[in-house]
Amino acid sequence: MAEIDPLLARQLRRLGLEDLSEPPDRETWSKVVARISEHYRHVADDRSLLTRSLDLSTNEMGALHRQLLAERDRLRSVVVAIGDALTLFHDAANSQVEPSMPLEVTSTISTAKRRFASTLGELLSLGSAGPGDAGAGAGGAGGAGGSDEAINEVRVQLVALGDRLVQLLYDTAERASLKKQLEVARAVQQMLVPGDDVIERRSLRLASHFQPAAECGGDWWTFHDLPDGKLLTVIGDVTGHGISSAIITGAAKAACDVARTFGGEALSAERLLRLMNCSIFEAGKQRYLMTCAACIFDPEARSLTVANAGHPFPYLVRNNTVRQIASQGSPLGAASSAEYTSSTVLLEGGDALLWFTDGVTECENAESEQFSERRLRALFQSVAAYAPEEARDAIVAAVTRFRGDRSLDDDMTLVVARVL
Repeated sequence: MAEIDPLLARQLRRLGLEDLSEPPDRETWSKVVARISEHYRHVADDRSLLTRSLDLSTNEMGALHRQLLAERDRLRSVVVAIGDALTLFHDAANSQVEPSMPLEVTSTISTAKRRFASTLGELLSLGSAGPGDAGAGAGGAGGAGGSDEAINEVRVQLVALGDRLVQLLYDTAERASLKKQLEVARAVQQMLVPGDDVIERRSLRLASHFQPAAECGGDWWTFHDLPDGKLLTVIGDVTGHGISSAIITGAAKAACDVARTFGGEALSAERLLRLMNCSIFEAGKQRYLMTCAACIFDPEARSLTVANAGHPFPYLVRNNTVRQIASQGSPLGAASSAEYTSSTVLLEGGDALLWFTDGVTECENAESEQFSERRLRALFQSVAAYAPEEARDAIVAAVTRFRGDRSLDDDMTLVVARVL
């Protein structure tokens, strides 16, 4: 007889069939058939339950799959909408809008915002009930609830992303407008400063260098021929950076021109600083100050008169010896009225003079080390015998090498003169 399965053997023993070599009696056989029939019914019930479970699971998975596909399509549409909004603003930002037309820029951004917000609202309100109802009808309320929470969180994040995008559009437009204003201010500032060409007058030869920082600053210098044959030079530096500093620079230049025009032969360096102080005090409201050095060169007397308003003292090199031409005074704009004194030095042929702003001495290298007055003093002493334009170029090259790849933090202005 073939080997019987152990489970079947146990069941038969429970029915009293110990010896399987002989057929059972009728009663025992009936019990065996009944037990086998009951087992088949249980198997059929289990298979039916499993089939129903598989059908339910398949329906739920199908509903969830359709819901995920719908959400994927909606989220993809949101991303496309964001891209469209960025493209719209990019096109508007690259159009040649004049600085005098800010309303057009604002209108373009508002249109982009409304269009994006409308599209986003439509996408996020699309048929969340459709996929949700399908999931609930399939008997998957618990799973769909968790999925809805996750999707709602994604929606919240996307709405926040939309808000940040709109703010980015406004910030970018504001920066673009400010950049144009800075470019205009820098152009005006450079117009206030003579070029790098050599200036030659009776007994005096000058060469200058002006290099604006990345941000609009407040350096300026100028020279004027006075009616009596004398030469006026003025160098100044407004505190701070930006358009406001450039405006104060323009006010200072205008005050200097007015004083020079109407002062005539009676104009002195200290009187010029007093007049400029009143103008800068009114324009700056004590929020902006200016250091300034006004000098008058007299070719007949071979003398230089210097009045100073808190500006670095000019250098004088004679016989390879460096000295400072000191003159005390408070910065322009610090008070409504101020008194300034002047000092006069007699010059000799071959003397070298240097005026500069703190953008030269405070220029920093990659290690945040300043160029310093000590370096500038030693450098000017070594090049004082050069022609003014050669000495200027040597100083500019040395500062540039010292600075390396670091950008300027402040305007850099210097004027080199040589007595003939």
